[in-house]
Amino acid sequence: QTFRAWLEAAGYTSDELVALENMLPTVFEIGFAFNAWSMPKRLLEARDVDPDAARTDPTFNGLRLLGLSSSDVAALNESICGTQMIEGAPHFEDEHLDVFDCANRCGTRGTRFIRPEGHIRMMAAAQPFISGAISKTINLPNEAAVEDISAAYRLSWELGLKANALYRDGSKLSQPLNTKSDAIVDADDDTDDDAIDAARDEVAVEVAAVAAAAGASDDGTDDASGPQYIERIVERIVERPLRRRLADTRASLTHRFNVAGHEGYLTVGLYQDGSPGELFITMSKEGSTIGGLMDSLGTAISVALQYGVPLESLVNKFAHQRFEPQGMTTNRDIPFAKSLVDYIFRWMGMEFIPGYRETNAPRRAESARTESAPSARTTMPARLSDDDDDGPNVIVPHATQKVDRIIRASVEREVRVKTTREEVVASPDALSHSTAVLMGDAPACDVCGSITVRNGTCYKCMNCGNSMGCS
Repeated sequence: QTFRAWLEAAGYTSDELVALENMLPTVFEIGFAFNAWSMPKRLLEARDVDPDAARTDPTFNGLRLLGLSSSDVAALNESICGTQMIEGAPHFEDEHLDVFDCANRCGTRGTRFIRPEGHIRMMAAAQPFISGAISKTINLPNEAAVEDISAAYRLSWELGLKANALYRDGSKLSQPLNTKSDAIVDADDDTDDDAIDAARDEVAVEVAAVAAAAGASDDGTDDASGPQYIERIVERIVERPLRRRLADTRASLTHRFNVAGHEGYLTVGLYQDGSPGELFITMSKEGSTIGGLMDSLGTAISVALQYGVPLESLVNKFAHQRFEPQGMTTNRDIPFAKSLVDYIFRWMGMEFIPGYRETNAPRRAESARTESAPSARTTMPARLSDDDDDGPNVIVPHATQKVDRIIRASVEREVRVKTTREEVVASPDALSHSTAVLMGDAPACDVCGSITVRNGTCYKCMNCGNSMGCS
């Protein structure tokens, strides 16, 4: 009896058989042609199967419903859909099979596949002519062990490959291509049914024994041979970041700044060791957009500092960001700020990061100093005399007492002399600063934001070397 005649006897009409025959070339296994979506509804209803429920049941098997065993399905599958391999095909010799080998075994009975060494040596032959790595998967069979993975990596290194991508067949829950069906093929369905019935009977006996033991315990009798219940306490350890909060009463540092006319205040709360733990930024009026943004930034930085984010990392991330408002400041260490965020984090770096000020602050000449001169004593003669020796010495009446008071007051007075000394530091930064002062009309650099200096008919940035105003 042919399979077509068997299907006609099972209830298929001629039109349904034609539609089934047209569907077979599009499936890889015959079971896909007999699923709940392709089988006629009347056949399912005739066998007391709800079509809608069958379509949502992933275990539905139409051929099993029609009465075929697993061995019959396997034989039909190879006869109609093919073995999906070239091994055992007529007119092929064993030496011809190497040409048709694939990355994995083909079909359900295939044994041949390309060894991992073949993939690696093929890539090694092309690697000297490719500047980068090769995007090629090295396929390994499902039974590959750790030693096989290690050998593949070592061979790739020995042959000079820049990279390799290993994949063991079936190592993922789902993969694009499978060469085997997910269904488990049993030898005999009748044997399966008998095994299921036997398992059910065994479970029923065990349940009855447990129920009897529970009833005996309720009566007060203790059966040592009954089931023993063991209580196990499972402790879960969850790793969470630790937040280091500041004390309720702590020291703080407040700084007033002005960036292009925008004034504000920075308040930094300090730990007992002097490191920063929080930041408050006060700008503009309450309710303004810039004030809200700065307040949110301060809150975010405070939380980051308390969770252990290094201040140096924050400074490197936020410093030198450019956006409006930007411009000149009143801070000699930061003469030009590219944005409010740039000023805030550069100031924090200079205050709390050792060596940051010396690295980033501009070099300046030594400022004026005030020194105390030695005490100067003023003496006056006790008698007023004329410088002209020829003239007579005239004694001024009633002047002696007044002169004595002047002498005493002069002797007790200390004269302070203020001296100013400037040392000219021959450095490029000092030269740039002096030149920028002389050329107040120079614009800001469009690359780094520093003040440029005139260079002929152009403007040159002494910080980054950018040239402006020249074609």
